[in-house]
Amino acid sequence: MRPLGLCAAFILAAIMSGTVVAAAPIAMPAPRQTSYDGATIVLQPDAESSLVGMQFFIAAGLDRQAPAQNGLSALVAEDVLNTPVGEGHVPLRDAVLSEGASIAYTVDGHWIRYYLEGIKANFATRILPLFAAALARPSFDAGAVSDARTELDRKIAENQLVPLTVGLEMLNAAFFTDSDAGLPQYGLPATLAGLGPADARRFFSTYYRRTGAIVSAAGGLDSDRAGDFFTLVDTLPPGATRPIAVKLGKLRGSQRRLVARRDIAVPWLVAQFPAPSIRSRDFGAMLVLTSFLERTASEVAENPSVTTRPLSDRAAGALYNFDERPANVVLFINGGFGDPSRPFSTALSVIQIFARSKLSGDIASMKRIAAGAYVDAATSLEDRTWFAGVFAAQDVSPDYVRRGLDAIGNVRPADLQRVARTYLSNPNVAIVLPRDLQSTPS
Repeated sequence: MRPLGLCAAFILAAIMSGTVVAAAPIAMPAPRQTSYDGATIVLQPDAESSLVGMQFFIAAGLDRQAPAQNGLSALVAEDVLNTPVGEGHVPLRDAVLSEGASIAYTVDGHWIRYYLEGIKANFATRILPLFAAALARPSFDAGAVSDARTELDRKIAENQLVPLTVGLEMLNAAFFTDSDAGLPQYGLPATLAGLGPADARRFFSTYYRRTGAIVSAAGGLDSDRAGDFFTLVDTLPPGATRPIAVKLGKLRGSQRRLVARRDIAVPWLVAQFPAPSIRSRDFGAMLVLTSFLERTASEVAENPSVTTRPLSDRAAGALYNFDERPANVVLFINGGFGDPSRPFSTALSVIQIFARSKLSGDIASMKRIAAGAYVDAATSLEDRTWFAGVFAAQDVSPDYVRRGLDAIGNVRPADLQRVARTYLSNPNVAIVLPRDLQSTPS
């Protein structure tokens, strides 16, 4: 790693002196939590919203699959969305669309998350019952499973053209050593080819269980209408499940670097660090440091922006994955804006200052920027339902805005030093190169 240069020193001095300005956080209503027969229901009523968004968290994610079953969680979710429902007996996805709504799913390390969004006037009476009907009797016939496998093969091929996804898949495979949470989200074509209707039925009946499930809803709903979601929870049988127990060896050595080649235009660098959980006293300090990492790398890459860019268009970015178990922070550099090793080295050099030096300046500006970024990440209905569900899943108050801003507000310079030293010293690094590029970044 290079010594700290003038650019890194200037960035640190500017932030510590308070010359960087952040937007003020906006107010949001506090979520309200209810328990129902082993499940948790979290509501965020918003009288001004004409839409309702809902996420259904079910503990049937990647950590419930063996490597030979990789893709099974996504295969089951595809089948659920293609299950015929309603009077027209059309696939759930199409039936929901005909009501002016949408439905999608995400496979996480621990959860399968279904997200449903529609107009509040008919959400509880027409849209939600369609989803409940599909969960009550999902279709796993040979044709449905074959169609689901074809769709997943398409998504896998698309992901292999996204450098950030490729890098994260490599890093996650090495990071999650106590579970299969690091398996690829949609599986692999080879593992999917061996999965059939019986595998899908068995996975659904084993892991789609009520205990520990979370319903997180936001938007135009009444604060006292948790009962609207009881029928959805009732579609799942009672009981809890456990992840598949595994034990994988960690990457060793001073340079823990993974390299892959794909059909992409420019190299990307992706680094992964361990991080504290939401429940940790270090949560707020890591929010501040993650925001700082992203700004530092972006400044060095000379790609400032006043608008929110998609991840794939950013020169650099940082993600604090506090929803994962264990949590981690990811820093990525897009080589389309120049040598990705330069902003990466500068960012880590500045972090070393936090780890090794006693900070005496005012960190109020850093905290304001981190607070603005944190609240800005929770503006859409989908984001808000995700945040509340993640906080509830970790047995803390779902009032994620207050808890996050309080955690940031309580950060002291000594906290930044401790957290930088504890977590941000020795990352795993993935480098994704174009296939025709013969040399790797130094």
